[in-house]
Amino acid sequence: MKQVVAIFAATFSATIAGATPSPLQFEPIGQTPEPVGTIDPSWQWLAEQKVRANWQPGDLHVTYPGRDVPVGDVLKEAGFNLVLLAIDVDRNNRSISSDLESRLPPNLATGRRLGLPIFVKWKYGSNHEDPYRRYVESNGKRHESTCCPLEPDYFERHIARWARRSAELGAQGFSIDTEMYESDSTGYAGPCFCDICFTHFLKSVTHQWKEVFTSIPLAERGKWVAGRDAVAHYSRHAARRIEQQYDSLRTQCQAINPTFLFGYAPLLEHIPGITRGLGTSELPCLIFSEAEYISGPRPQTWANVEDVRTTGLPGLYVSGHMILMHDPEAYARHALMGALYADGWWAWFGGALTTFPGKEDPVAFQSPYGRAADTTTMDYLDRLRRTHTRLESLLASNPAAWPAKDTPLPTPTVDVPVRSSSITMDGALDEAAWQTATRLRLDRTRMDELVTAATEFRICRDDKAIYIAATCHLPKGYIPRVPERGRDNALIWEFDGVEIFLAPGQSHRRYYQFMISAHGDICDLLVDHDVGLGVHGTPSWNTNVQAASHWGTDRYQLEVRIPFADLGPTPKPGEKWNANVYRFVPDGAAWSPTFGGFHSPLRFGTLIFE
Repeated sequence: MKQVVAIFAATFSATIAGATPSPLQFEPIGQTPEPVGTIDPSWQWLAEQKVRANWQPGDLHVTYPGRDVPVGDVLKEAGFNLVLLAIDVDRNNRSISSDLESRLPPNLATGRRLGLPIFVKWKYGSNHEDPYRRYVESNGKRHESTCCPLEPDYFERHIARWARRSAELGAQGFSIDTEMYESDSTGYAGPCFCDICFTHFLKSVTHQWKEVFTSIPLAERGKWVAGRDAVAHYSRHAARRIEQQYDSLRTQCQAINPTFLFGYAPLLEHIPGITRGLGTSELPCLIFSEAEYISGPRPQTWANVEDVRTTGLPGLYVSGHMILMHDPEAYARHALMGALYADGWWAWFGGALTTFPGKEDPVAFQSPYGRAADTTTMDYLDRLRRTHTRLESLLASNPAAWPAKDTPLPTPTVDVPVRSSSITMDGALDEAAWQTATRLRLDRTRMDELVTAATEFRICRDDKAIYIAATCHLPKGYIPRVPERGRDNALIWEFDGVEIFLAPGQSHRRYYQFMISAHGDICDLLVDHDVGLGVHGTPSWNTNVQAASHWGTDRYQLEVRIPFADLGPTPKPGEKWNANVYRFVPDGAAWSPTFGGFHSPLRFGTLIFE
């Protein structure tokens, strides 16, 4: 079991309703770096060849359509060196997996013949079997079908036993897809605040944990932690427990097969603590990233790779690319760059390379499991074969001879003027201040494509707050959709509305997120973008932000006032903040395209305060 080191200790005092003041001993938790070192000899080729994995829904031993050879042979010819074999439980009896028992052995035989290691690719958060403990957000919201990530019975039932069985059957690894299938959301909005998780935390900070527990309502737990500046500590405490949970599973599986490897998707530390739990310096965890699905490798990719290495995570970062979104030439180029500058690349949806090989069947091009229009499987496979041959040559050469990373689109910079008049928060935008405010036109999507609906933001400030307005034009006959109302609904991003990111001091680690629905509903979040904590917001963190909406026949308008006092010191003249603004629907329009997700602080633009 890995050592967890306390960096320093600080004592805070808190008054608990109905109890005497209780000393709370917070010890911010650090972790001993465990970088990838000398990899076990049986896996050393991963560093030498780089990972080239195919996410394979079907079997390797079946005949490739139109060719008298097995699918596995075709993938091997194209230069793949690892297969993620998708396997699931029985839908009518979720306590068994005949899929695992029947499909894995013949695929392993083909893999051994070809020298292609097989990872069982398994879904986390799916196929729920009661009883299990539900996840609770920091604001007290209890999910209906999302498990607490530290529920031991759920973990054993839905993940651990299948990993052990995969090792027993002879698989070389086990990759966990940590998206929350069949759940309320695709991921966690931060650590769990259920009774057991909150109690475990309290026991670590005070002997009077029972008094504290009974005095704090469920909906106030996150606020109580935030009020003691302990959000990061609570997150690290949970991440340490998750690390220990996965560390135990890894130990069990490596007792069966000493060189058994683990991996996970979709994002770096999607469940914080998982990389350290599943990896060691000699047997690193493979991080099958989906952040590059649409864009290919991008600035955030290189930042993630650097984070893994500088923080000493025992993981290899593998860039994932979605076949449908890239023509064969672009796809091969993305594979090369991911392999050169990360630790490899992987293909999703790999079945698009092994089924419906020609151009005549429209199923081959259907979203999201198809290929780019008017292509064949061999268009991709032939280019990948040549690319992998070139990769081997480049890896043996001086890195100075490698093709350079693409130069990213420059991020924009604007001035933030002092408002020229008073502003009434009514959404009308009829004050003089908005006429002299800086205007940001969102002409491109976050993927740098042309938008279909015009959007304009305006921005100004005074010595107390920053003011941001949005004008969102509507397609003819379109009625904005806001199916749920209220404060701190973390799913606002699925509705009509806008999003604002502000990063005082140009921080790439901690910033503030404001999601505003077309009706003016607010969700404000404190975001820690940190390898040890994951990327998540804190819904219990609330500001005195104000928002108002105004609807017309062809547009809706929003006004937002965000007090500086909630974000830190008032910015001085000439001070720079990083920021980005988005409109969710219909295009995912962005002021500064990120070429990927919304949480891409390296792609935020710059505000200069006049």
